[in-house]
Amino acid sequence: MVGRKAWVCLLALFTGVISADESLPSVATAPFAVSNTNPFILIHGLPAMEEALVLGAGSTSFQFQLDITNNSKSSLSGNESVTLDGETYRARLIWKRGLGNGWQVGAELPLISHRNGVMDNFIESWHDLFGLSNSDRDPGPKNRLLYRYERDGSTLTELSDGTSGLGDLRLLASKQLSQSASGNVMTLHTELKLPTGEADRLRGSGAADLAVWVSGAVPALWPEQKLGGYAQAGLLVMGEADVLPALQRDLVWFAGFGFHWEALDWLVLKCQVDLHDAFYRSDLDQLGSRSSLLTVGGAIPMDQGRSAIDLAIGENLATDTTPDFMINLAYRKHF
Repeated sequence: MVGRKAWVCLLALFTGVISADESLPSVATAPFAVSNTNPFILIHGLPAMEEALVLGAGSTSFQFQLDITNNSKSSLSGNESVTLDGETYRARLIWKRGLGNGWQVGAELPLISHRNGVMDNFIESWHDLFGLSNSDRDPGPKNRLLYRYERDGSTLTELSDGTSGLGDLRLLASKQLSQSASGNVMTLHTELKLPTGEADRLRGSGAADLAVWVSGAVPALWPEQKLGGYAQAGLLVMGEADVLPALQRDLVWFAGFGFHWEALDWLVLKCQVDLHDAFYRSDLDQLGSRSSLLTVGGAIPMDQGRSAIDLAIGENLATDTTPDFMINLAYRKHF
């Protein structure tokens, strides 16, 4: 049921393109707010790419975001094995408020659902269409839910029945460090993740995490072609989680960069790469490898520059740490 509603949303977005506003607001050139949705990484406080330009005093923004991820991986290494087979839906309500003097605060309320899903056959057809391999997708039953980690013959974590509910609440504070006459911006961000989700249902980690990072944007890398860029880098400090605590690392670096191109009056195309270090001490790629996520898509500015719609698709670049298919939908509104 959740999957069918998501495809209806996709259709609605495509049919609404023609009514988009002609202006190109900064909200349309904001980064894709995506991160690794591997269910064993999703529970931690890895932040999504954050816009470098903060809101002015008294300004408010709301964002609704939906990430639809299909996992179909399993592997065995030494005394460890992992199976990631299922679909994860993450809906986020994000609020931000400009306080003035370069300060901004925000909060993110996530709702997470792990389901058996319906997209396995579609994704394999998608891979075939673009010449991508399906050889490493789990050969097990189609459209099942099984997130499981085993070590030394014992199952340490397993989720095989559907679950939906609140994830871990996040609180954000940002301070803009600089802004040049040409619009180049640099900002410091901190984000605190609180353990409000159920760890045994893989909707949270059971611990508080703190992320600190710097983001920057250059809106006119190539002014004649309306090409701009953005990047970020930081550290995540994690509390001891209830999920695989013996394997968890305490400190993880993360980074990312992207480009936006104002291709048409009503369309901004974006390409983004998100990177992070391994979250676990494990020989399994799904847990113990660094990650690289490629997200490509576009934004449709509307409402005379006060809102925009994002539509993007994500693919893993190098390792199985990141799911090999993700759909990202977002609606942003500034007041």
